[in-house]
Amino acid sequence: MSGPGKRVALVIGNGAYSLSPLPAATGDAKRVAQLLRDGGFDVVYAEDTKRADMEAAIKRFSQKLGRGDTVLVYFAGHAVQSQDRNFLVPVDASVSSDADISSQAVDTDLILDPLIVDRPKGAAIILDAARKNDWQQKGSTRAAGLANLRPIHGITQAYSAAPGEIVDDQTGSQGLFVSEFLKAAKVPGRTFKDAFRLTRTGVAKATRNKQVPWETSIDTADFVVMPQGGSNSLALRGPTHSPDSLEQGFWDTIKSSDSAANFQAYIDAYPNGAFVSAARERLQALVPNTPSKPQATAERAPSSTLQDCAECPELVLIQPGTFAMGSTEIPFEGPIHDVSIRNPFYIGRYEVTYAEWDACLVDKGCTYRPDDRGLGRGRRPVTNVDWNDAKAYIGWLSRKTGKTYRLPTESEWEYAARASTTSPYFWGRTIEKDHANCWGCTTEPRKSTIEVGSFKPNSFGVYDMAGNAAEWVEDCWSEGYRGAPSDGSAFVKSGCSERVLRGGAFNNDPKYVRSAARFKYDYDVRYPSNGFRVVREQ
Repeated sequence: MSGPGKRVALVIGNGAYSLSPLPAATGDAKRVAQLLRDGGFDVVYAEDTKRADMEAAIKRFSQKLGRGDTVLVYFAGHAVQSQDRNFLVPVDASVSSDADISSQAVDTDLILDPLIVDRPKGAAIILDAARKNDWQQKGSTRAAGLANLRPIHGITQAYSAAPGEIVDDQTGSQGLFVSEFLKAAKVPGRTFKDAFRLTRTGVAKATRNKQVPWETSIDTADFVVMPQGGSNSLALRGPTHSPDSLEQGFWDTIKSSDSAANFQAYIDAYPNGAFVSAARERLQALVPNTPSKPQATAERAPSSTLQDCAECPELVLIQPGTFAMGSTEIPFEGPIHDVSIRNPFYIGRYEVTYAEWDACLVDKGCTYRPDDRGLGRGRRPVTNVDWNDAKAYIGWLSRKTGKTYRLPTESEWEYAARASTTSPYFWGRTIEKDHANCWGCTTEPRKSTIEVGSFKPNSFGVYDMAGNAAEWVEDCWSEGYRGAPSDGSAFVKSGCSERVLRGGAFNNDPKYVRSAARFKYDYDVRYPSNGFRVVREQ
């Protein structure tokens, strides 16, 4: 894998199609590749690729990626949209149905997933593929052009034309989009966003607004395409110690804080950060009066477990402590604030399973039978249950055992998920393969929940707190934690229609299975990825 801060690019040009050939595509790709090499990028280049060759090039590119890299991807060729996704067409594709699209074309998620996982410093993917072709009418979508995708945090997705639009066939040796992009991007010191803005203006003017390049992005760090002084100069705007938007936001949130836990959280998350010296000074000043790290079970004796009945969920004892809750990754996940868990509690070692739910059905404590969608029941987490369904199951457990069962509070849930850590995931700062069941998180792609306990637990001994099934908690939704208690109790209000889900699910991107990730959902809606786990008071 490349060292941190490298510049990595993938460039593919496909033009030699037997149907709808594109004479200029490989030439455009070569010119873009040369520009990027001149700008200090390590370029993986391929042209006129069959499917296996495309996938091999993408794999080589993915293996070069590392956290903090600057990344640019360019594809020239044909593409089709299906099921709200884009598929890049190899030169050997023979597409006549939806099944052919997925089996013979290359899903752009194959490129996007490694970017999401490796979290580059700045990243952009350009699809110069908004062209009429013979495959667009073969699938059930029957849509021209490229799909209108939702923005992805930290990645700019750019098209040579707006979603659903197609450009005129190329007649020269160089496409208009690439001509304008090269002209704009070759200027030393110009950022990608500025270059793309100028490209859009130039193309729109030349075509009298018939072709308008498009991009979508959210919280993306900008980067320079051609550094001042030529290749291998500074890749990102500003000096190397400048923070990105996430780090700057984190620091702005805590810099006036009197909590040592906040500054320890910053140091753990950004050990080489721009403000790490200041954070250490503040931490040293505050440590005599404030604990620098939460006292939690992982630093004590191993947690004890119990099970109140043969059909009851297995439980893990969580000891009290203090921790820094929230993050600055997404606005409603902040501000970071101290929470004290005052009393020990037991939490489900696993998400509640279909087998455990079915025991409630047999005992007539539950009346609703969730559909497993033909995937099987047993040790898979029960899903397609709403908040009221979860409460019904918990009521049955309490009556059956004589103990007080309930849903976790949101702060109890995050405390147990973090397990004494302050990093985005309980295992570290970045997604690593086969730690959680989420989109792009596993070596073998999965498109459904899997049996609970399939991956290693956190240091508290709790499984699947990241991914698999999203989990209902007791709390009403509070935007930005307004009014949320700091004592570990739930935020509740009369008549709230939106409750909180935690942990993310199998169909979520890696950023949504972080320990601080939170979602709101209508309490009375059942969804195939939503489940829950239980808490029992000691």
